[in-house]
Amino acid sequence: MKKNEIATSILFLIFCISATISFAQSLHPFRVDTVKEKSEVRVSLWFTNDYLFMGRGDSVKAPYLSPYIGYYHKSGLFINGSLSYLTSDGRVDLIKLKGGYDYFGKKTEAGITLTEYFFSDYSYTVQSEMSTALSGYVGYDLSAFMIYADAAVGISESADVFLGGEISRKIYALHDRLRIIPAIYINAGTQMYYDEYYSKRSTQTGSGKGKGAGSQSVSSNNLMVSESSEFQLLDYEADLQISYKIDNVRLYIASTWTFPVNPATVSTDQGIYEEELKNGFYWSTGVRVTFK
Repeated sequence: MKKNEIATSILFLIFCISATISFAQSLHPFRVDTVKEKSEVRVSLWFTNDYLFMGRGDSVKAPYLSPYIGYYHKSGLFINGSLSYLTSDGRVDLIKLKGGYDYFGKKTEAGITLTEYFFSDYSYTVQSEMSTALSGYVGYDLSAFMIYADAAVGISESADVFLGGEISRKIYALHDRLRIIPAIYINAGTQMYYDEYYSKRSTQTGSGKGKGAGSQSVSSNNLMVSESSEFQLLDYEADLQISYKIDNVRLYIASTWTFPVNPATVSTDQGIYEEELKNGFYWSTGVRVTFK
């Protein structure tokens, strides 16, 4: 690669990253790139400045530094694992193991994944009472954009059902080294996990073991989220992912806006109050190395 071409590529990437930071977006997991002709091992390192789930988070931010390693067979089968180091508290907060299958056709994509979560007893993230998730997705290429539909079952002490939709577009530049993916999402589901989070983990209710307290701090031994078993719209999200490939290395950056809806009604022995939902923003960056 010529020096002036490298310089142009870097400047263009910096420009796009700057645009990302000022553009309201959301981060869903980065999808697998394309059909793989060879099996490969992927090693990556990510930093995310907060952990939100379905547009909801604790009053105390959870910044994660997360190394990943995974094996992806050319058949579509894969297995990977990661740990998330909570930089604000100085401890490993989450270990995650995944296994599944991805299919890529000319116009269609589909996949299924089983995920096991091992959260720290001291974790105060919203999803921390969930131990297992089984999820699947289908996607179709409409040329102008991709559409996806996904469904999941999350297991805590009870089971939750989630449905989601996505519209996205992959834009390539600089000889396909630069990839930009703007996307919008909608998520719906039940919230049994949220009831358990409020009862056992939340720093807002005084139940959590983490540090900090929210603006609606309520201490109670008898606490319940009234709508936890109802299937309802949970949030809208918007997302911009940018990645740049140099040989077997791909650099990532993404920014996220979340717009939660339908606030929970929390009942305690001191009374009933409606949670205060706020639009959220978080960003993530990382690097991935692929070995074939």
